[in-house]
Parts: sequence; structure tokens; C-alpha cells
Amino acid sequence: MDSIPCGVVKINREYLDVVTQEILDIKEEFVELLTHDSYVIQVQKLGQVTRSRLERVLQIFSPSYQITEDRRKVDFQGNADDPLVKRMAERLGRAIASEEIRNKMDVEDELERVFDREMSKKDEIIAEQEGIIAEKEEMIAEKEEMIAEKDKLLVEEKKRAEEEKKRAEEEKKRAEEEKKRAEEEKKRAEEEIQKNLDCNGKIEELKKQITPEHER
Repeated sequence: MDSIPCGVVKINREYLDVVTQEILDIKEEFVELLTHDSYVIQVQKLGQVTRSRLERVLQIFSPSYQITEDRRKVDFQGNADDPLVKRMAERLGRAIASEEIRNKMDVEDELERVFDREMSKKDEIIAEQEGIIAEKEEMIAEKEEMIAEKDKLLVEEKKRAEEEKKRAEEEKKRAEEEKKRAEEEKKRAEEEIQKNLDCNGKIEELKKQITPEHER
């Protein structure tokens, strides 16, 4: 629990440093999943500097005292003058000296290695599946982008086609109007010609009526 800095915490619907009684203004996902008040001990955060008897007692479990080549053994350099710490150190020493307990520890270590190996495999499988999912999501995103681009082009083509159709209809309308005006002009011209012919005919008739017969 990376967000909790101290070794021992009491969970009482608030985060309380047991040693200093300081209320910690933090939230930790694991702690929030707990349904009961509790104490949380983080041995990896039990340093060699202690602040209370509780931390001095728990200090014997600190990983900082582990021997590198054998993590079951510790080179405890803490305060062994405390009777409880001394008694715990003696009992732990007797435990590591027992062949039966060492065999159990070997079994536990083997189970832990198997568990870690299987979890590592699962993590690799999950990572691989996540990679495949990410690739598929990328492909889907690319296809969606292509579809969107095609849709955009189709919309633009449709818009241009509609504009062309509109222009063609307007041209057709203007042509029909021009044709209509031309026909009207032709009709008026024909009527004018006819009127002129009628007038000329009447003029000729009048000439005939007023001209004496000997001059005809």
C-alpha cells in the first residue's frame, strides 16, 4: 500500500498512525475494501529506527535485517534487551533449527515459487491479450476513421450533385423562359407583319377607290 507511509495503522473509518496518533489524510484501495475496523502492519515499512515499543517488537520482522543469500534468516541488530523481543528471537531461532519446520518452509517456498511462476504466466497472457485487444481497437479506430472519411466524401459528393442538379434546373428554367420570350417575340413580330400586310391591303383598296377609271 504505497500511499500509507507508516508501519502500523489502525483502521477506524479513518487512517491513524498508531505511534503518533496522527490522522492520515489518505485513501488506500485495499483498506477501503475492508468492511471492519482493523490494524494494518506493513513489515516492509518497519525500518531500523523505531518510535515506540510496538515498533521495537515488530522490528524483528523488518526485511532490512534479512540475510541476502537466505531470506529465512535475519541478522537482527535491533534492541534485544526488551524481554518480549528477546523471547521472540529465541523462538524464531528454535524454529529455524527444527528440520520439520524447515521442511514446511521449503514446501511453502516451493508453493510460493509455483504461485509466482503461474501468476507471471497469467500476467504475460493478460499482457498479450491486452496487446491484441489494443491492436484490434486501433484497427477498429482506423476503420471507423476511414468510414467517417468516406461518409464525408459521400456527403460532399451528394452536396455537389445536388448543387449541380440545382444549377441544371435553374439553367433549364432560364432556357425555357428564354424560349418563351422568343416565342412571344416571334408571335408579336408575326402579328405586326400581319397588321402591316392588312394595312397595305387596305391602302391599296383605297387607292383603287379614289383613282379615276381613266387613270387606272
